[in-house]
Amino acid sequence: MRNFQNIQLALYSVIVASILVWLLIGLLDNAALAIGGYFDECDQTISHEITAEPIHDHQTLKELLEEFPSKSIIMPPDDGSDHSNLIISDILAKTPRINVFSSLTRDFDLVSSRLNDKTQNTTVLVPLNSAISDLPRKPWEDPEDYERYGEVNAYGGPGGQERAQRNLQRFVEAHLVPTSPWAEGEEVATVGGGKVKWVKEGDKIFIEPGHVEVDTVAPQVSNGEVWVLKGVINYK
Repeated sequence: MRNFQNIQLALYSVIVASILVWLLIGLLDNAALAIGGYFDECDQTISHEITAEPIHDHQTLKELLEEFPSKSIIMPPDDGSDHSNLIISDILAKTPRINVFSSLTRDFDLVSSRLNDKTQNTTVLVPLNSAISDLPRKPWEDPEDYERYGEVNAYGGPGGQERAQRNLQRFVEAHLVPTSPWAEGEEVATVGGGKVKWVKEGDKIFIEPGHVEVDTVAPQVSNGEVWVLKGVINYK
């Protein structure tokens, strides 16, 4: 009889132990699922941050301008250093308040190569970011494109992108004067084809036509000068 009771106790012990083991396994599974879900959520968050939508090619310039403080120094001070080893691209890259136009010059190989070439002198007429932002239309917009293709199709799709790029290139080239030094009153055709000259009135310099005031002139470098403008040159 006692042996039978011992066997029963042993069986009960085995059953209880089995139940405890299964309960422990269940708890571990739930914990693993919770931890896995947490890391999956983290992965999704990180993935979302990494794959965020890129800035559209023609994002409004106003949004681009908001990335930079309005009171940034316009030009590095001229400390009398030798600038003969610098090129125009160096000046453009170091001047935050003209970064919009500076970025556009890098979008076109012919323009970029010219500004990096020490054998081609250029006077670059660079509008301030604020001057570009205040334009009644964006540099890539042309009223004729809207009339011909409509509001939706003017700059949508491959054809629209090509038109926008062409208009941007025209805008940039209208601000490149292929000579430096540039004498007062000397009328020169820009890379874009329009003719411009500059005149001095008192202590101010203006680009004609348009009477666009020059804000600052950077120190001369090996392949020309950068003139910062308070407005834009007619690019139509």
